[in-house]
Amino acid sequence: MTTQLGTSPQATSYRNFNLCPHCIFQSRDSLLCRRCEGGPMISRSDAPSFHLLLADRPLPYPAERRAKRSKMVSVCFWYSHIGSGCTTLTTVVLLTRGDSKYASFFRKIEKVADLLAAQLLERPQLPTFYKFDEHDLVEAMF
Repeated sequence: MTTQLGTSPQATSYRNFNLCPHCIFQSRDSLLCRRCEGGPMISRSDAPSFHLLLADRPLPYPAERRAKRSKMVSVCFWYSHIGSGCTTLTTVVLLTRGDSKYASFFRKIEKVADLLAAQLLERPQLPTFYKFDEHDLVEAMF
């Protein structure tokens, strides 16, 4: 079952940073670390309320070796929001890799980050799993 979310990208004050303005605002260690440092830094923040960052490289979906190969990948984002106690939470987004080139694929992930940041401007916690349909995020419910 899926629920369409009414999201539209809103400008966040800070994009693609390594030193987190949200953590600085909260007087915490501000250097953001990810599981995989090899890809581009994709991060968003409004400073006082939240930060969001791409935690790992895109991974094939499904990940099982015996699974049929697909063009789907999953991307994991970590985020922290003052409204949820500033703990680090996770959301995963499933999207189509397609035949797109590296740069255009990461622009697609940037759009996902913008949509997630727009959600964090409205509420302190995100669902755990979304699908991205090339325009909007769709919450996946199991």
